[in-house]
Amino acid sequence: MASPFLRTMRSLEIERGPRTWIRLAVILAVLGAWAGWMHAARVSVYATTAKARLEVSRMAHRVAAAEPGRVSVVRVELGRRVEQGEVLVELDAAVEEKRLEEERTRVAVLAPKIEALRRQIAVEEEVRAWQGKLSEASIARARIDLRQRDLSAAQGEELRAISEKLHREQLASTADHLQARTRAADELLKAEGARADLHRLSVARRHDERQAAAHLAELERSLGDLAAEQRAAEAAVHTALAQIERRTIRAPIAGKLGNIAALQVGDVLQAGDVVATVVPGEDVHAVALFAPSDAVGRVVPGQRARMRLDGFAWTQFGMLEGEVSHVASEPFDGAIRVELAVRPDSAASIPVQHGMPGTTEVEVERVSPWTLLLRAVAPGGPR
Repeated sequence: MASPFLRTMRSLEIERGPRTWIRLAVILAVLGAWAGWMHAARVSVYATTAKARLEVSRMAHRVAAAEPGRVSVVRVELGRRVEQGEVLVELDAAVEEKRLEEERTRVAVLAPKIEALRRQIAVEEEVRAWQGKLSEASIARARIDLRQRDLSAAQGEELRAISEKLHREQLASTADHLQARTRAADELLKAEGARADLHRLSVARRHDERQAAAHLAELERSLGDLAAEQRAAEAAVHTALAQIERRTIRAPIAGKLGNIAALQVGDVLQAGDVVATVVPGEDVHAVALFAPSDAVGRVVPGQRARMRLDGFAWTQFGMLEGEVSHVASEPFDGAIRVELAVRPDSAASIPVQHGMPGTTEVEVERVSPWTLLLRAVAPGGPR
């Protein structure tokens, strides 16, 4: 029995020899390929955070009441698109509107008074000008009369002198001499009267001019008072309009109402109470908050990134693709803010909106599997 057994063992060894070498060669080839892959392949390393959300490029605006008051009109609906300046809520402004009506009435009453006073001033100035011309004419006539009286007085003095000479030579009677003296004295008195009339007219002209100037000054002062009162009334109108406007809550920007307060007519608002939030209708971007150890020195602008939105399975809806656009240089509240420029069309089936949360992954580097293995075995090893 021993001889056949030995022959059987030798036969088995002869048959198994080539297969063993083939198997060993295959194993070595697989190990070599694996080693080559471990060194040559490149694997993406991601910095990941679950603190991420979509935001519009411009910040959302909270719309708050500037004045306390009772709500009279409500025009806020969640998701409704509004234009800049559109009225969202109106507060009761009955008192301000009454004050506005009173001030407008004051302005309306003052306007014709001012116009009438201006016309009166214009007429008074015209009358003053004509009075000046009339005074000049009267003074001119008085000057002519004075010259005539002076001439008559000079002639009377000459006749008196001639009469006195003739009387001394006894060529004229005493009666004629006395008559000549009387006539000369009379002409002299008339000349003095004409001179006094001229002076009176000059003084009267100056008096009338001063009186007219004083009257015009009084009218100008009254006009100034009315104009000042009109400006004050117009300023009061603008103030009342501003107060009414402050009780009108408008949309500061165009966009959609992303959040609204539960308001109804009759509710009382206090100054600063938020009534709605307007979200600008612009392109969205992702904002992620990373731990400083994951972001500082690793996350830089230009790196590829992707975002998985909560509530949308990425296996069904896909992920938003993009790249890092901005990285904060200092942490805030213990986190580094990273902004991503995303492409909404990379996940067209997802209705991209402001405020959607998710998880963000940023490709910080591509290394070989061997490097990853060394990092796992020795954390202080090569990076």
